[in-house]
Amino acid sequence: MRVIEDRWRRVELISMDPYCSDISIGLYRTDGPDGPVGLVHTYSSRPGADDRVRFLAHAMAVLGGLEQVGDDARQILFPCHTWHAAAAKRLFLEAAKQDPSVPVVPRPLEVPDTRSEQTIRIEPLGGGAYRVHADGVTEEAPSRAPAIAAALVKLAQLSASDDQVVSFPCGHEHDALVALMLLRAQNLRAAMREEEMNASRGVLVAPSAQE
Repeated sequence: MRVIEDRWRRVELISMDPYCSDISIGLYRTDGPDGPVGLVHTYSSRPGADDRVRFLAHAMAVLGGLEQVGDDARQILFPCHTWHAAAAKRLFLEAAKQDPSVPVVPRPLEVPDTRSEQTIRIEPLGGGAYRVHADGVTEEAPSRAPAIAAALVKLAQLSASDDQVVSFPCGHEHDALVALMLLRAQNLRAAMREEEMNASRGVLVAPSAQE
């Protein structure tokens, strides 16, 4: 049985992973000497389970700009050495969607808007702050920047200084994380609905059911 210490507390769950025999995989966290640490873990001993959790931790590191901890490829931490709870959950879920046969690469800070002909662009301002721009605004199509900024605030629990500037309370830059959230911010309702559905799928499957 793949048991972990009691100090680890689960914060998010993938109840059935389609890329690895529908096993359950959890994201856990604990407080370490360098700040909060995340752990990707499964109780399953099915073939490929170990490689799968290591891949997810790697994908989280790449997509969110996180760092892997020591020699344990399953552990990650934010470079600011604080814990961004909402962002960590979203990052974990997005990493689980990555096809393991395709290289994981960071997302861009500029994307076409899915609801208009505008281009949404994120400008890093330093100190963990970011300004949301919308290029291609017309009289018929008002700027989508305020809505995207508000969605980023909701998804990652950021603070807002005005309707187009958002920032991380830690004051640290998180470019990769913002770029990842940008895709989901374009359809906030769908992103929140996905989180609600994921949370309603129950608890981690018992080890005996996954062996």
